[in-house]
Amino acid sequence: ASSGIMAISEGTQRSLLGMVVLVVSYMSLVKQNTPAAKEGYTTDADTGIAFPNTVRVDGKGLTLLGVGVRTKVVVNVYSAGFYAEAGPVAKDLKSFKGRTATKLAGDAAFFKAIQMAPSAKAVILDFARAVGAAKVAEALSAVPGAKAKPREELQACITARGDLKKGDKLMLSWPRGAESVSVKSKQDTLCTVKDAALAKGLLTMYLGGSAVSPKLKSSIAKIAAETTLAA
Repeated sequence: ASSGIMAISEGTQRSLLGMVVLVVSYMSLVKQNTPAAKEGYTTDADTGIAFPNTVRVDGKGLTLLGVGVRTKVVVNVYSAGFYAEAGPVAKDLKSFKGRTATKLAGDAAFFKAIQMAPSAKAVILDFARAVGAAKVAEALSAVPGAKAKPREELQACITARGDLKKGDKLMLSWPRGAESVSVKSKQDTLCTVKDAALAKGLLTMYLGGSAVSPKLKSSIAKIAAETTLAA
């Protein structure tokens, strides 16, 4: 008499076992290639580079607002972490409370409010590949509206630092009011360029409509929507 249970052939069993092995192998590979979460850090999923959630710059505590990769064609050049004083920024963003990350990401007024907030700010550039100092200097000094002299000063400062290797970091920092911009490396201030047009233009390079890292802006919007501006 039939027991009502269909017997599984030996061939089917082997096929099922093979599928299980493939799934387990795939999940293991995914795990190996997924950046591990580090407590107190936020990781850029595109590069695996992790940024501390808080830093101190010139005596002020700054909070990480977002991270994102800077690409050139299809190559990951560096990951950027954008920092600011949480209190002043949160105060100036109150009118955006309850908006979704998607709406914030497409709202120029949201990023302008961050840029104009009376807060010290900083961007850490953590390089995902080796890049010549001259190329970095040329890219960062390409600020529309800035005069030639301060641009040349910034270029000379970065070039003198020397070529960037994978894992090297540069920090751009702005005081409240963003009337100047400093370049730092390994806790040392390489230079401070006192030119408002250059300083504010560099902020626009990361927060403006033609930002060099759209993913950084998307990250800032997502984090804000889920924390400071959550309904």
